[in-house]
Amino acid sequence: MKTILTVLAFLTLNYSAQAKSEIAGMLHEYENECKSTEVVVDEIVKNSHIKGHVKGLPTEAYDKFKVVFYVKTNRWYVHPYMYYEGQAPGYSYSNIDSQGNFEVKTISRNVPSKELAVVVVPKCYKIKPQKFWLKPIFGIFGGVLKNQCNHTIVKGNGDFFL
Repeated sequence: MKTILTVLAFLTLNYSAQAKSEIAGMLHEYENECKSTEVVVDEIVKNSHIKGHVKGLPTEAYDKFKVVFYVKTNRWYVHPYMYYEGQAPGYSYSNIDSQGNFEVKTISRNVPSKELAVVVVPKCYKIKPQKFWLKPIFGIFGGVLKNQCNHTIVKGNGDFFL
């Protein structure tokens, strides 16, 4: 039993290292473009959708990145649904279409959101259901923003429901 757990731990660490390496490689490849990329939220319709677009990222990179949505209440949560492996786009993340547009469904919760973060990350980025913070501590630990191409924050006012 101990051997099986050791092998599983090794495989998990190896997979994690490969994914981190792939993310770093993708961000390095598009480093200059990511600096000038803009993420724009065009429309938020309660109980319907969030739409927006990306500017500055080359069109050939659209299929290499995705957009992830986090809502801040007491901490940051993926919006609107918790991500699971194999989930289709439009629920916890959106692919970027050939025109640079993205869209995700949204549902209203009983808890008001303080902020919405829309983050462009490499497609290989593993979406975590919640985060205590988006910015990495000391620039390297935790956070989503260390794995991003760019992002935008939409402020809420305490009454802001998605």
